[in-house]
Amino acid sequence: MNQAQAFLNDFKSTRNFAELVPVLAKDEAFRTAIFEEIESEEYPFPEYASWIAVHFFEKFPGLMSREQFNSMVAVLLRTANHSVQRNLTNTLVNAPFDCSENGELLDLLVDFLHQSEALPALKHHSLRMIEKHYLPVYPELMRELRTLFEVISNHPKASMQSMARNFEKKYRKHPFYEY
Repeated sequence: MNQAQAFLNDFKSTRNFAELVPVLAKDEAFRTAIFEEIESEEYPFPEYASWIAVHFFEKFPGLMSREQFNSMVAVLLRTANHSVQRNLTNTLVNAPFDCSENGELLDLLVDFLHQSEALPALKHHSLRMIEKHYLPVYPELMRELRTLFEVISNHPKASMQSMARNFEKKYRKHPFYEY
């Protein structure tokens, strides 16, 4: 077990983001080691490292390196781990790098919205990524999103119905909203 893995094992019990985030901001080597654990296949390292990434990059998006960004996208594209999917999708919303040319990532995000078994948080963060990174460049995506949210509006979970209503309220005047 390396130092980052030992730290993540201890972090499971403390979960003290207020203390950790400033330490990561100051110590690039430690930060890099923690975020490299996102690539691990062994529980709990990718789950906790990606959760820490959410909190860290929300406060310090400019400290995300191109290598970390590329690694997170690669892990997101290949993982079936729901926690890691949710955490990385949330983290990448704040990415300081352009995602708009990555069609494979867009397809995955749309697929998360399509999947009836995808959890509401993953759908929410997928929509946020599309809104920030793709919709400004490809406004015609609105038509597909509208169709998706018409289906989501019939979801049995109230949170999903609410998400669909909020989407409709937010975008009904968008130039590509109508068919």
